[in-house]
Amino acid sequence: MKTILFYWSKGAETRRKIVLLIYRCEKEKAPCYINTLARKLRLSHVAIKKHISLLMEEGYVSILNPNSKPQFLVLTAKGREVAKELLQDE
Repeated sequence: MKTILFYWSKGAETRRKIVLLIYRCEKEKAPCYINTLARKLRLSHVAIKKHISLLMEEGYVSILNPNSKPQFLVLTAKGREVAKELLQDE
C-alpha cells in the first residue's frame, strides 16, 4: 500500500514521522496535538498544520474534537494501516 504521499513526494519523510508519532501516542494512550508534533519534530506549527491538512484530506488522520482547542489528533483505520507498514520498514 505504498503511496506517493509517504514515499516519493516532497514532505513524505515528515508525513511518515507524523503518522508514527500519532500512532505511538495512541498506543501510550497519550493525547497528540499539533503543538506536540511541532515540538517533537522541531518544525513550525504552520508546517505541521499543512501536513495534517493533507493527511486529513487523504483520510489518514482525523480530529476528535474539531470545534475545540487544542485539537486532538488520531489516526483513521487507513492511517493505522500505514503506520503498521511504516513500522515494518524501520
